[in-house]
Amino acid sequence: MKLSGSQEDYLKTIWYLEREHKRATAKSVADACGVRPPTVLSMFRILAQRELITYNKTEGACLTGKGEQTARKLVRKHRLIETFLEQVLQMDGGILHDEAEKLEHVVSDQLMHRIDAYLGFPEKDPHGSPIPLLTEDNNTVPLHQVNEERTFIIKDITLTHNLREYYEKNEFIRGSVWTMSARAPDQSSFLLSNGRRYIAISAEVAKAILVTVKS
Repeated sequence: MKLSGSQEDYLKTIWYLEREHKRATAKSVADACGVRPPTVLSMFRILAQRELITYNKTEGACLTGKGEQTARKLVRKHRLIETFLEQVLQMDGGILHDEAEKLEHVVSDQLMHRIDAYLGFPEKDPHGSPIPLLTEDNNTVPLHQVNEERTFIIKDITLTHNLREYYEKNEFIRGSVWTMSARAPDQSSFLLSNGRRYIAISAEVAKAILVTVKS
C-alpha cells in the first residue's frame, strides 16, 4: 500500500533526527512537525505496523531497513528537485524548499533517475547538502562480479561520453535497478534486465561500472 505524504514526512523527520544523532521521541518529532505528541504516537503505531519503524519510550522511533530506504529516497528526491528547479528553471532560492516539499511525494523513481542523469549526477543540492545515494549498503562491487539472478543498483559509471550517452538512452544510469540475467561462460559479456528491457554489456564495460548488490 502506498504511503501518504504525511507518513513519508514522518519517516523523513526521523531520518534527519537519526543523522543528527538525536532520539526521535514523540516530543522531538512533534516539535519538528508542528503537531502534538499524541498525534505523533498515533502515527508511530501506523508506521510500526507497516514495519517501517520500531518504537519504545526510551529509545524513541528508529527506522527499520525498509523505513530507512523509504526516507532516504524521499530526501534524495527533495534535493534533486531543488537542484533541478534552480539550475534548469532558475527559480528563486527562497522558494525551492517549499516547491520540493510538494513535488517529492508525487514524482516517480524513474523520473528522478532521468533528472539525476540530466543534471550530470550532482552530489550536492543548492544549499550544499549532499544528495544521498539510494542505499548505504556497503556491498559495492564491479558489475562483472555480480552473480546471475542478483539485483543491483548502479552506483557509478566510468565511461567515455559517447558510451555513457548510449547507456543513458537505455535507462542504464546511476541509481537505476537492474538484474543480472545471464553471464557468458567465458565472462566476456553479461545480459542485464530492468524488467522492461534487456541490455548486453561487455566485460570491459562491466569492469568500469560499480554497483551495489541488493541483499
